[in-house]
Amino acid sequence: MTQKNMHRTLILLGAVATATLTLAGCTGGADAVSPSTTVAPTASVDPSASTPDASAVAVPTEEAAAVVEEYLTAIQAEQYGEAYALLTDESRALAGSEAQFAESAVYSIVRSEEAAGYLGTGGTIEAGPGPAEGTVLVTAVSDRIADGWLVRDTGAGMRIDDAGVPSTGASPYEWVNPASGPEDVRDSVAVDPAAPAALIFRDLAAEAGVEGPGLVGFPSTITAYLGTVEVPASSAMSDLQARWDIAWEASAPSAETQPLTVAWEVEPGSWRTTTTAVYTG
Repeated sequence: MTQKNMHRTLILLGAVATATLTLAGCTGGADAVSPSTTVAPTASVDPSASTPDASAVAVPTEEAAAVVEEYLTAIQAEQYGEAYALLTDESRALAGSEAQFAESAVYSIVRSEEAAGYLGTGGTIEAGPGPAEGTVLVTAVSDRIADGWLVRDTGAGMRIDDAGVPSTGASPYEWVNPASGPEDVRDSVAVDPAAPAALIFRDLAAEAGVEGPGLVGFPSTITAYLGTVEVPASSAMSDLQARWDIAWEASAPSAETQPLTVAWEVEPGSWRTTTTAVYTG
């Protein structure tokens, strides 16, 4: 397809100390962008960022961001087979078949018009170190929507963790500040800056008396990010519910849309994320 040229800035942030939290869901729609020829983004590195530990594996942020761009480009063109091929084996197992993934992409992962917004002139893509060694968090913002993905080297190349909403039913976690709701609702609402951001998990397996691993899990630790900067989170847990409060610290929300992402390990080596757009009214 021929497309008019468009430019966007890819901001590659320096390493940030890894703690015990991170996120990645999605919210409302975006304006579609007319087909265009892809123009390579301008890469820049924050000179004030801290230097990573020499013993740690270098995080290939630029390569990870490029994989996410390829993924979004495939979804924008509704080439879901190409997007599916870029997922990790673990995410493909959770997402189901290619046909199930395509259906989920239409309703609950990334819609074509959202992908177009992230890749368009008004979109911003950022990348930084993820919650575990060898992982990268890539976030995207356009207007009042945001999303995020974990990218990691699987040995067969860089692949994306993006399993979306479990095909077995509604999301067992939901945002309560901002009140964007469960993953399969994706409302876009302003955050209450006077209260911490908050995400609630329900242990549906325990409620139903089901034993064995689940598709989402009931995490005892998470890693949270505002943009690609790690922020602290604390939990209050009961037998069937966990509420995670995410402190704003020095990164208070503003009128500008920012992605707030939480990442957690469902089981060793299998990650999920949820991201919501954060902005004040």
